[in-house]
Amino acid sequence: MNTPIAFVDPNDGSTRRLVATQQGAILVWDGAQRSMLPAPFLDLRDDVGGPVLSTGEQGLLALAVDPDYSSTGRLYVLYTRSDGYVVVARYERDVSNPALGNPASATPLLVIAHGAPFNHNGGWLAFGPDGFLYISTGDGGGSCDSGAGANGDGQSKQTLAGKMLRIDVRNVDPLGTAPDDCSVSASTYTVPTSNPLVGQANTCDEVWATGLRNPFRFSFDRDSGDLFVGDVGQNKWEEINILKAGSVAQPNFGWVCREGCDSASMASGCAIDGCPLDSGTDGICEFPRATGFLDPPICHRNFNHTDGFRSIMGGYRYRGTRVPGIAGDYFYSDAYCGQIWKTDTLDTANPAAIASSCWASGYGGNYGFAEDHLGELYLVMGGASRIDCIHNGRGCTWANTLFSDSFEAGN
Repeated sequence: MNTPIAFVDPNDGSTRRLVATQQGAILVWDGAQRSMLPAPFLDLRDDVGGPVLSTGEQGLLALAVDPDYSSTGRLYVLYTRSDGYVVVARYERDVSNPALGNPASATPLLVIAHGAPFNHNGGWLAFGPDGFLYISTGDGGGSCDSGAGANGDGQSKQTLAGKMLRIDVRNVDPLGTAPDDCSVSASTYTVPTSNPLVGQANTCDEVWATGLRNPFRFSFDRDSGDLFVGDVGQNKWEEINILKAGSVAQPNFGWVCREGCDSASMASGCAIDGCPLDSGTDGICEFPRATGFLDPPICHRNFNHTDGFRSIMGGYRYRGTRVPGIAGDYFYSDAYCGQIWKTDTLDTANPAAIASSCWASGYGGNYGFAEDHLGELYLVMGGASRIDCIHNGRGCTWANTLFSDSFEAGN
């Protein structure tokens, strides 16, 4: 059985869409034929370790295409390797057949060590509005982030785990610096000169933001450039972090010092010695927080408590045109509770006033969302082996690329 993990519109003028499966195959849905093409675009099943190692939080986890994919034919994947390492690699489209990738073009960019390979791998890939490639990574696993450094991987500046990374794979910044010792190669990308740790000793220059636990899904608002990050919690809080574009030079989302709007010692019983003293009150979000940590405007108690959330899936703001009643709303979900939530009020300049509510139920096994070049949204229902769309009851006739027309807007 194929488990879809990502649904990507390459925006190359064709009706083809790429469907990455957790098992490692990247398939092609041809909208003109309304069917899956018989040959996979790429087959990475051996790279991800086969069926035994492509379940749970392992396998092929992310796919992104170059913003200029129609001309470059380049795409990027994130997967877990059989030895537990997280790999970010680049591939290219076959020059003679645009419906196929070229397996011989494989170019590893990052190989990230992972302390607990079966969980907390993250991760996602997306090109930001600045043209750089952003990569989210989990904290390496272990209760209370037992990775490197005094407070684990999330707060360490010497590891690539528990972070949002930012690299230049398109020569956007011609003055970018060569990768430092945290990289697997010095020739596959450069580091933007504006990354916050560039030039600092004993740091990983690729790091753009710290303090993440298991950020499985994130997105940029295509209109504003604001960043939305879904970060899976430990014992109490599942959270959506929102970062207004250009607002923070060196973002720190708080883990392992904080979980949700609590100290991690209060929320999950983590014994932490080196975190900054915080004069705020547990359970009360502050925007901004005096310590510099970024509190999440949206939190849900996880399955140990009341909301039933267990593995939050960050989504997208709706910027399409086919469902005007939800314009500008941010959609997110959870892989276990089966609910789709959206914001009722959303002003990233006033995070304390952001509010959301349940929009639809019965969608367990949702592993994320997808956005096409028109701004229309899709649900990647990995647990149900299908992809649904958000529409007004008439199907996604504008895209002609659906596995299923079963999901209707208006709840």
